[in-house]
Amino acid sequence: MSNHEHNEENYRLPGAYWRLFSASTVSNLGDGIIVSAGPLLALSMTDDTRLISAVSFAAMLPWLLLSLPAGVYLDRADRQKIMINANLVRCCFFFAIALAATTNTLSIYLLIVIMAALGVCELLFDMSSQAILPAIVEPDHLEKANSRLYISQIISNGFIGLPFGAWIFVVAIGAPFAINAIALFAAALLIRSIHIQTKVPAKIATNSYSYDLRQGFLWLWSNRLLRTLAIMLGLANMCGMFAQAVFVKFARDELGLGATGFGLLLAAISIGSVLGGLFGEYFGKKLGMTTAILGSYFVFGLSDAIPGLFPQIWAVALGGVIMSIAGTMWNVITVSARQRLIPAELFGRVNSVYRFIGTGTTAIGALIGGQIAFKFGLRATYLVSSAILLTAFCIFGPIFLKTSKSYIEPDRTPAPPSIT
Repeated sequence: MSNHEHNEENYRLPGAYWRLFSASTVSNLGDGIIVSAGPLLALSMTDDTRLISAVSFAAMLPWLLLSLPAGVYLDRADRQKIMINANLVRCCFFFAIALAATTNTLSIYLLIVIMAALGVCELLFDMSSQAILPAIVEPDHLEKANSRLYISQIISNGFIGLPFGAWIFVVAIGAPFAINAIALFAAALLIRSIHIQTKVPAKIATNSYSYDLRQGFLWLWSNRLLRTLAIMLGLANMCGMFAQAVFVKFARDELGLGATGFGLLLAAISIGSVLGGLFGEYFGKKLGMTTAILGSYFVFGLSDAIPGLFPQIWAVALGGVIMSIAGTMWNVITVSARQRLIPAELFGRVNSVYRFIGTGTTAIGALIGGQIAFKFGLRATYLVSSAILLTAFCIFGPIFLKTSKSYIEPDRTPAPPSIT
């Protein structure tokens, strides 16, 4: 066993990490409840796939409109305070949804507006949490830290939150949203207890917003590896939303599932994410970054074809599990690569450009998915997604192979240079 492997095996993640881990677990429990209860709430108000998909569109729209300026803001502000405040604001919004749903005063249009506001908070929280982890964990152990976060997220979100959210929605329509509000408040308190020594460099505040935005964009665009990954992720997220935006209607109309069955199916699919979290770090190192990422992307395209060709519960569960394994392995590897390669003082800006390209497309995908389902049927959302992703694999696979040659393995990665 090499010294590096021995040190990694014996490395203990710090207490600050476990506070972040606990906050993530609590908030993801609430998020899992909403993942199943939210679509059911929308379906209870409308049967129009365009309006159902508009709820997902509103939630993801901030990634398209605000991720770039948000990145500059994160490099100027206290990221820990942003995470706390974002959770507190989300807490208030979910209490409002719970009250409106219980009193039958919530419309689909009001829900769309609230989801857009919640999307802004989620954007700030997610980008801050990714930026804050390198200040807590040593660079060589980011895969270990990220993989454990993913395992916790999927267990609390998938196995517990998803089925419980669907069940409690049937019992009391507003209860899932009130429970999530409480979970977010608890997570905010946990995040507040974390002590982080790394501070935002004071010199950054002297630059203009346009300069900082340009600096973040140019840094990412000059890094061929991260640029290619961002484009590949953008296509994958866009296509993935074709079916996801209307999945609750697919489950009801094509699979014949009620609310409880919908939650159980989501929980079953999350098995793949748990396996990906457990073995993502291992396979990433054994296969190598290049093989693991390309293999994951090929699976993205292949797994979407299964439910489209065979609209049955077993096929949807199988396709979802395979997709989840690949998706979690992709996330563990690529998030760790970003955290390692992007300079700390530029992380907010560069990561925001990456997320703008890689995540902002989900809003577009949600709108497209609603239109595909409305005009060509629910199964078509899977088939169109599969065709586009397999084509993208053939185009970007060779490009990624070429750019990945510049990647340095974690134990030999020097500190990334700063840009002045």
